[in-house]
Amino acid sequence: MTGTILERIDNLLTKNNYETFLLDNFTDKKNKFCFDLLVKKNDNIFSVKIFKNIDNLSADIIDDIKSLSLLLKSKPLLIGIRNRYQELEDNTIYIREGLPFITLTTLESLVSKDLYPHILARRGGGVMFLNGNIMKLLREKRSISRKELSELLGVAKRTICAYENESMRPSESIANKISEILDNQDIFRKINLFEWNFKFEIDKKETREENDLNPFESHLQEVLDDIGISSYWYRKSPIPFKLSLYSNTPDEKDEHSFYPLFSGVSEEDKKINELSFKCLKMFTEVFHTNSLFIVNNDIKIPDSLKKIKIPIVKIRNLEKVDDEAEFIDLIQESGN
Repeated sequence: MTGTILERIDNLLTKNNYETFLLDNFTDKKNKFCFDLLVKKNDNIFSVKIFKNIDNLSADIIDDIKSLSLLLKSKPLLIGIRNRYQELEDNTIYIREGLPFITLTTLESLVSKDLYPHILARRGGGVMFLNGNIMKLLREKRSISRKELSELLGVAKRTICAYENESMRPSESIANKISEILDNQDIFRKINLFEWNFKFEIDKKETREENDLNPFESHLQEVLDDIGISSYWYRKSPIPFKLSLYSNTPDEKDEHSFYPLFSGVSEEDKKINELSFKCLKMFTEVFHTNSLFIVNNDIKIPDSLKKIKIPIVKIRNLEKVDDEAEFIDLIQESGN
């Protein structure tokens, strides 16, 4: 089911002039990475992920989605099929863990017909977005006082004030009653997911448990800590990258422009995963980011990969780096 939905999303967005980045060999049910599809249009980037049940979310996946959104300056576009009780309804945005989820039909209406949802469903009940100014104008045009409207709706007068200044959202049933009384559907404010304001932050104090990293990764993390670089590990899949690197001093403009740096890591099987490497290359080209591949000392680098201008750095060279400036120099020199 997920594969079919993903194919429909890919076709929909491609048809509407979005550039899509699809990991062809990793889009089946085993893919547990934080995106199924990456999408780009002009300067806007979206990460698409499909969830069978939005009430059964992995904390790791949610953290990875938020981290990628922050570092890539993208916005998550999350498609849900059902919650624990029923299938999700169309024209509705469901909020879980601070993230919005919509149905495939809602996405199709949004992209193809420019029809935006106006229902926001939270745990405990849904609310609707009203345009308070239009509501007030329509009420006054019909010579209905706030007190009269409150009595018709069975709410307090101050609640009507809150609806009109948009400090409170009415339930779906109350909103539909307001629409009937004012005889107008234009009071519903459309919610543009593409302009949704996300507030994400990576907790630099948060570290992975030691048993979450293999010995090589643990050693690499120690080296990065010594250099003074922040890192975020994507635990659910090594494709197309395994961690993100970013500066501890983002206010330094020259250094900040170098980041985020997406990195693959090859230590298993004593060789570079060429598919991972090529996916990383495509990713960085599409989204104009920097990248590198960190490998163990005894890994032989194939000649075919040397021609691809992604820095391949052996761990012993990182061990010689004293600070972030030297690290940046090493990466830039390795990519030439």
